[in-house]
Amino acid sequence: MEFHHNICPRNCYDTCSIVSTTRNGVLISVEGNPHHEYTSGKLCPKALDDVKKVYSPQRVRYPMRQRGRYSGFWERISWDEALNLIAEKILSLKEEYGTSLPLAMNKYSGNFGILHNAMEGLFTGIGATTRAVGSPCWSAGVEAQTLDFGTFFCSDPLDMVKAKLIWLWGVNPAWTAVHQMPIIFDAIDHGAKVVCFDTHFSATAARSHQFIQVRPGTDGLLALGFAKVLLEENLIDPELSVYTLGHKEYIHYLRTQISLKKCSEITGVPVSTIRELALEYGQTHPACIWAGFGLQRYTNGGQTLRSLDALGAFAGHLGEQGGGVQYAQFETWRFSEALQNPPHPIDQRDRLLNINRFSEEALSCTDPPVKMLWISGRNPLSQDGNLQQWKKLISQLDLIVVNDLFHTKSSGAADLFLPITTHYEHWDLNSSYWHYWVGVNEPAISPVGKARSDLQIAWDVSSRLNNLAPGSCTFPTSGNEKETLLRELGPQMLDILGLKKPEEILNGPVRAKFPCTAWENRAFATPSGHYEFFSSQAANAHLLPLPIFVPPLNPSIDAPFRLLTPHHHSTINSQVYALGAHNADFVLHLAPELAQRYDLVVGDRAQIWNESGQLEVVIQPELGISIDVLIIFQEKVEANSTLNCLIGTPLTDMGYLILGARGFALNETFVNLRKL
Repeated sequence: MEFHHNICPRNCYDTCSIVSTTRNGVLISVEGNPHHEYTSGKLCPKALDDVKKVYSPQRVRYPMRQRGRYSGFWERISWDEALNLIAEKILSLKEEYGTSLPLAMNKYSGNFGILHNAMEGLFTGIGATTRAVGSPCWSAGVEAQTLDFGTFFCSDPLDMVKAKLIWLWGVNPAWTAVHQMPIIFDAIDHGAKVVCFDTHFSATAARSHQFIQVRPGTDGLLALGFAKVLLEENLIDPELSVYTLGHKEYIHYLRTQISLKKCSEITGVPVSTIRELALEYGQTHPACIWAGFGLQRYTNGGQTLRSLDALGAFAGHLGEQGGGVQYAQFETWRFSEALQNPPHPIDQRDRLLNINRFSEEALSCTDPPVKMLWISGRNPLSQDGNLQQWKKLISQLDLIVVNDLFHTKSSGAADLFLPITTHYEHWDLNSSYWHYWVGVNEPAISPVGKARSDLQIAWDVSSRLNNLAPGSCTFPTSGNEKETLLRELGPQMLDILGLKKPEEILNGPVRAKFPCTAWENRAFATPSGHYEFFSSQAANAHLLPLPIFVPPLNPSIDAPFRLLTPHHHSTINSQVYALGAHNADFVLHLAPELAQRYDLVVGDRAQIWNESGQLEVVIQPELGISIDVLIIFQEKVEANSTLNCLIGTPLTDMGYLILGARGFALNETFVNLRKL
């Protein structure tokens, strides 16, 4: 038997370190790496199912061409045929339009890993192209924390064990960040109190000392209400004038605009509870707030995160061990980016489209139009809003290419399917957006079937382009995966990791040499060097300079219920584990009183609908859900419809300054309900 070191590449807080075992070149088991300080030798069910995933009968092993989009008539072709079809189409579009702008790429984080950025590098090497920018996940929160702190950065998650009070706000680690739960339990064992704030009673709420149910989209106002109490009780940090900017304007806003009575009416949290929690937060040190991504998936999402940040600063919790306001970090992703930036013409200018309104914006491109689309690391037909616009876009495209492991809703609309390797079949370099560890993923087995890594595909396409038209692509035409990943460890990353040369990373995962506590010296990366209650950068971008409350969208008479679609423990977006364990129907969780109003009982079939679409569901009344909220967890369902058929494309208030586009206000989806 042989043992190999791998890193889970899924878009997840944990980024687990894995030890895989092979026998005679076959993957036989995976287990957690006991030498990894954060994941501590344990894996979640998603990773434990990897052997089945690698060898699943449903996995696509060979290049495939579909005879008629949506037909399901796929035929196996050779890599030579696939590469010729792609290269010839790219070259013909460049010749017809005099530019490569008709070529578009829609890519995100289906699997993390720095070598997946080869797709960006390939497109850069081709010339000016049409690209999706922004993020469907965390844009507003990233920008909010950047305005407040100068960059978005969180403490080492192990630091949370030192907290005496932990507020889990809009996050459900019992399902979505399982390795953090033992740290939280350790904090409890040392006397910490845990309060869970959420729109519904979650698995994490069940493991907390106290659950506070907040009306969706009003969390920012609740944070401002807490700050109002701190002000009234003189529990604000006496050092505010030393390390913050704009605290006087913030205090004036709290005094003149925030009413606890109004706060209670809007958020649904009693005034007595607001006072009790605020006093506890102001008097307990250290106190930690963990702000989840769901908090900022509203049209006021950025302002919500800024309000939580301001609360942490106001009470003096920033920079204290075990305290602060934690969201995420990208400081362990300071790679050289040589892979995605090959030489290109100085005057090259890509056409950038918001990833959350990609289809609408692509349809508006007429000079030249978008004619070829490459989808990588994404499944937009299961995840994006406004499916009608997607159908229109698909109808105007000459060629659609998808590289993936399994067929998806998006591959159903494609012409070509390129099979890719799992992380057990290629080299890669992975970081977390939560913990501080960085490590190399090494191949454990040879590629299954004729699958190829994203990097190999990019090399192959560049090679074919240059064979057909020498000089048509500046991306490398061949190389070595291991050497390529080592080149991504430039001087900045080596310094962050405390390494002298890139090869040292091959010895095992390395923790970045950051302090355990974010902003421990209260020296911030903002233009002023202070924590900024008042942000001139926001004002200059025509954003609200102060963290004030902006109401979320309200339901209408035609669509009176807010639909929330939280993550499930068995899935990450449209990636599904365990394979084969799927529901036959979408399950609609709703308040028992609402079910009674519509004469619905457990197992009844109903329909939810709005102007975007309609969806058949099975009823599951459940305590802990507000009467005006409906919940469908993102589980795998064997149905023709997709959950996103109900979703439009509302955008968050922030995201453009830092990530190039505003985020996806997914939680601003409203529907109606009827019994079938």
